Amino acid sequence: MNLFCQSVDFRNCPASAAEKLVLDSGRQKDFLQSCCGCAQISDALVLNTCNRLEFYFYAEENFDISEFIGNSLAVDYWNEYKQTFYGLDAVGHLFSVAAGIESQIIGENEIFSQLKSAYSFALRCNTVKFMFHRLLHNAFRVAKAVRTHTDISTGALSIAQAAVELAADNFTISGANVFVIGSGSNAELIIKHLIRKNVQDFSIVARNADSAQQLIEKTNGKFLPLSKLESCLADADIVFTATSSSQPLLTAKSIQQKRTKPLILIDLSVPRNIDPELAEVEKVKIFTIDNLNKIIEQNNFKRKGELPKALAIIDEHLRMFSQWLEGLKVAM
Repeated sequence: MNLFCQSVDFRNCPASAAEKLVLDSGRQKDFLQSCCGCAQISDALVLNTCNRLEFYFYAEENFDISEFIGNSLAVDYWNEYKQTFYGLDAVGHLFSVAAGIESQIIGENEIFSQLKSAYSFALRCNTVKFMFHRLLHNAFRVAKAVRTHTDISTGALSIAQAAVELAADNFTISGANVFVIGSGSNAELIIKHLIRKNVQDFSIVARNADSAQQLIEKTNGKFLPLSKLESCLADADIVFTATSSSQPLLTAKSIQQKRTKPLILIDLSVPRNIDPELAEVEKVKIFTIDNLNKIIEQNNFKRKGELPKALAIIDEHLRMFSQWLEGLKVAM
């Protein structure tokens, strides 16, 4: 018996092909059920995220992983982009994936929960047995160790998260009155990160309620018509702009009265939605997408600097798992 992995990810597969390599829960269940019907396979697991599709097996040495996956997917170009790992290489790859080393955003945490979900799904499909119980729980320990003993997950690497972190660095954000101008995907991401920061008081500012309705329902935010923004700015502590407006939505004239408290303005829009002249207004601070990109670059550089520590942790856990495998062979 041996461990096998076959993978296609964002680095070796163009988006036009990758978008067709998405298995919904029904197709994943069918695939794992076919694994149950294959006498050569003991354990199987599917990991499918927006950036990767991977199949893990514990199977007989002569198992033809490429043929089995190819027949199941019925996609001609799978073999063109696949990477194949055997034995300890498959284990090391899984450990690296779990720790966020293989992610497009180094050290991102979402892959950990995605892997746990894949494990739970395979459990329900009866394709996780003794070997994969041990393997996956080791992968979870690796991921936790890397996050505990390195700073590889520290610092925002998305525009929305960087914007919220920047606001938190300049204001006690949990008690802030926050306006989010816009109702698209960036606005939604901003609000998600605000909620994670325990922000309770935020308003979604849009031209009409219909465009913001779905976002309001998802987040329990309040609606504020764009036409009333200027009259309400005196109450705001932090304003994020995330629209496609070709003209600034906030100008020096927007501040109709002298500020009595600080106002943080963070512009995620291209072109800019905040007039630079507002920086001259007393108690107003403006941050642009240039500021956010610099933060992301700095954080990414720091994360890359943590890679040697993370790889050392993975190697140590891989050594221990190898020893366990050797002991298992002796016992058998």
